[in-house]
Amino acid sequence: MSAPLTPPPAEIFKAYDIRGIVGKTLTEDGVRQIGRALGSEARERGQKSIAIGRDGRLSGPSLAAALAEGICAAGVDVVDIGMVATPMSYFAAHHLGTGSAVSVTGSHNPPEYNGLKMVLGGTTLSGEDIQRLRQRIEKGDLASGQGKLTHADVRAAYLGRILGDVKLTRPVRIAVDCGNGVAGATAAELFRRMGCEI
Repeated sequence: MSAPLTPPPAEIFKAYDIRGIVGKTLTEDGVRQIGRALGSEARERGQKSIAIGRDGRLSGPSLAAALAEGICAAGVDVVDIGMVATPMSYFAAHHLGTGSAVSVTGSHNPPEYNGLKMVLGGTTLSGEDIQRLRQRIEKGDLASGQGKLTHADVRAAYLGRILGDVKLTRPVRIAVDCGNGVAGATAAELFRRMGCEI
C-alpha cells in the first residue's frame, strides 16, 4: 500500500491562479492532485472535458501531463492542445466545445516558476474557487473515474478567427518581439496574413 500523498502547499493557491517554484512548491505530484480536484469540481459543475495548453517553459510538458492524469482520474476527458499562448487555451474552450480550459503558464514570472490559469464552464476560477480546490485535496473530496486523453490543434482556427475579425485600413510596418514567449510561434504569421510588413 502506498503512502498518502502530501497536499500541495497552501501558499501556491493565489487569488487568480495557482503558482509556485517548479520542483519545490509546485511538483508533478502536486499538480496531479490539483488536476484531480479540478476534475472533481468540473464534474460537480456538469463539465465533461477540459482543454489543456502550455507555454514554452521547460517544465511545461511534465506538468501538463501530470495535470491531465489528475483530471482523467476524476473521470473528466482532456484535450491536449500543446504549446500555445494563453489566449489560445481560452479560445480552445469555446472552439472545441469544452467550455473549460487550463493554461499551464508561469506568465511574467522568472523561469523557475510555473502555474495554472483555469476556466470551468466559462467562468475564470479565482478567490474562493481556487481555495476550494485546495480544500478538496485536503479533505480527500475527490471524484474517481477514467477520462480519456485526446489531442487537438486549434492554431489554424484561432488565426482564422482573428483574421476574420480584424481588418487593417492601411498597410502597417511593424517590429515583433515576443520576448522568447510562445506567441513567437504564431505572431509573425498572423501579422503577415493581416497585411503587415514584419
